[in-house]
Amino acid sequence: MDFSRFLITLTITILFGASFKSNALQASPSFQYELRIEPQSLTSTVGQGVNFTIFAQVYYCSEQNATIIWSTDNALTTSPQSIVLSSSCERNALQTEQYSVCVSSVKQGRFLINSLLLPRLADDSRLFAQLKVAQYRPLIIVSTVIGWMYTFCWTIGDYFQAWTNVKRKSVVGLSFDFLHLNVVGNFCYSTFNAVLFWNDYVEQEYFQRHPFGLNPVVPNDVGYALHAVFGNCVLIAQCLLYPSDGNVVSRPVKILISCYISLVTVFWGLAFWGQIFWLDFLYVLSYVKLSTNLIKYFPQVYMNFKRKSTVGFSIMNRILDMGGGILSLLQMILNAWNFDDWQSIAGAPVKFALGFVAILFDVFFMVQHFVCYREAKHSNNK
Repeated sequence: MDFSRFLITLTITILFGASFKSNALQASPSFQYELRIEPQSLTSTVGQGVNFTIFAQVYYCSEQNATIIWSTDNALTTSPQSIVLSSSCERNALQTEQYSVCVSSVKQGRFLINSLLLPRLADDSRLFAQLKVAQYRPLIIVSTVIGWMYTFCWTIGDYFQAWTNVKRKSVVGLSFDFLHLNVVGNFCYSTFNAVLFWNDYVEQEYFQRHPFGLNPVVPNDVGYALHAVFGNCVLIAQCLLYPSDGNVVSRPVKILISCYISLVTVFWGLAFWGQIFWLDFLYVLSYVKLSTNLIKYFPQVYMNFKRKSTVGFSIMNRILDMGGGILSLLQMILNAWNFDDWQSIAGAPVKFALGFVAILFDVFFMVQHFVCYREAKHSNNK
């Protein structure tokens, strides 16, 4: 099984996708202004005002002014309620004017601050902001701390397995099936994040499909995903260096990975020839990630059962993984309550279910390690 084919295929996808340049935000000659809002994602508490800024640049002077009027929920208050964009010929055409707007809410929830531009002298399709209003500010800080905690837990987990391998000078006890399925999923996940975050062309496809949506990928997502691939590659390198006692990727998993490679290749070809959107190709990668998350744990559970031991499989990795999973779910519930936004959980049932699946398997591993095979020697598995 030449696993490198999979890596090469997705690497080419990133490089090819990065070559696209989006023209969606370029000025149309019929438009007088270029407008944008920063930041588009706002967070505040009930009754607290928060500011965003409108940046306006004139392409050509005119005696006609444009007015921005806000379309908001009744719970929101905006100040000023409207903005008149000056288009005087006396101003420098290269100068960007800034207009500050303050918005507040009398209740919790998620709100859309949309705009109405009269007359339509600019592309105002992205001239909006999203506001999240919490009941208690301290809980926002607690949520942020929890987010950094579970990211830390998930980030350092692979290093415990790598250190276990180094101390034992062996990878016996580590399922190659588990490891290779994990790297397939993480490579797809990192490709999804990197392309959607860095590629303007694909981002515009996302915005066309979600007119009032923001890019769901943030820098932390990209960094975490790429680091996960790095950690998996370190473990695979150790598998090539240290004795494995005949441990190899099983035939069923080889077939499964071959199916993943074929699936990704077919959809990459469809996107390359314009039969589907590149965004749909990225969604295929995300489905591969989801499926590997559901499958990857079984080989390791079976290997531990077959050997009647967890020696060689770092239990600290799974403890940190479970801790991160619990903190992640806790953050989701905390945010849903603080922002009165239970739809954020109901709208992402797959993500919520996968978190429970990961925690469930982590519990299985701990039962195997501390209960079923507690009499086995674990001196090299700390």
